Amino acid sequence: MPVTIKDVARLAGVSPATVSLVLSNKGQVSEETRRKVLEAVQKLGYRPNVLARNLVKGKTRTVLLCAFIREDRKLSTFYGDLINSLLAATSSSGYYLQIVVKGEFFNGHPLDKREALLDIARNRLFEGLFILSHWPVQYPEVSDLVREGFPFVVVNQRVEGDGVSYVDIDHYGGAREAMRYLLEQGHTRIAHIRGPQGHRHAEERYRAYLDALIERGIPIRREYIVEGDFRRLSGREAMERLLETRPLPTAVFCANDKMAIGALQVAKERGIRVHEDLTIFGFDGIEAVKYTDPPIPTVEQPLGELGKVAAEILMERIQGGEGKSVVLPCRLVEWSTV
Repeated sequence: MPVTIKDVARLAGVSPATVSLVLSNKGQVSEETRRKVLEAVQKLGYRPNVLARNLVKGKTRTVLLCAFIREDRKLSTFYGDLINSLLAATSSSGYYLQIVVKGEFFNGHPLDKREALLDIARNRLFEGLFILSHWPVQYPEVSDLVREGFPFVVVNQRVEGDGVSYVDIDHYGGAREAMRYLLEQGHTRIAHIRGPQGHRHAEERYRAYLDALIERGIPIRREYIVEGDFRRLSGREAMERLLETRPLPTAVFCANDKMAIGALQVAKERGIRVHEDLTIFGFDGIEAVKYTDPPIPTVEQPLGELGKVAAEILMERIQGGEGKSVVLPCRLVEWSTV
């Protein structure tokens, strides 16, 4: 049987009249109620003609952030800051931002993500779409959006292919800056607490670490490379392993700030004078590294600019503009000047 407005109202816990107000974009309805109704419409696949007319006229002024990130862990500072920047940039453009987290795709089939995105486009509940994913986004997963002509921007990843708009950060270049900093300080025994294998940004930072050593003719020591998972605890565990190596490294480049904080904690517990006996360097630029003792030098990702540029591109796409691909540079922040 076809889905009715009463089905939507029942699932959202509101009256059919309230559903009508939301779908017609009329009357005074709270943002929380609006969100519940639109989520119910999407889940049930309800496709009212009035909504289609409103979308054609551009009256809904609502875009969606579809975040493929794990739901079973606390939202990281990185994702929180990035989502806030997208929210601020979208709001300043006069649009509402709805957010849905698709954490169940952690071990899902690649086709699942493709079908989820296509369903969002065909429901026409939103005028545009931000795609944010902890896991790699492949072109086949967004090719249906390209074919449908649905405006979207992939955020914090590069997805090569015709018709794809994305905004990413130069992780390789940022990591090279970190290594340049350490090498210019005279370090040759540089360890690396890398991110998880298969994570695209972790791989780019790891590749930059290797390339910097190779270009200087410095031997790569396998015992100086320890894998973490971007969490503080893994940084602690990695540092414990590195302190068992001989000779000890004089610097540790960590693939993110959380692991750098964990490494710093272990070093201080062992009585090591950080930045005198051992330099620890992070990546991300989260606020916490300003307040460690001592502060940790880092490579700052321009999350505010990332959200701003992504929103600008999506607004242009909604207005019929061409797709764009932008890669933003990082900024090195020395601990002594934080």
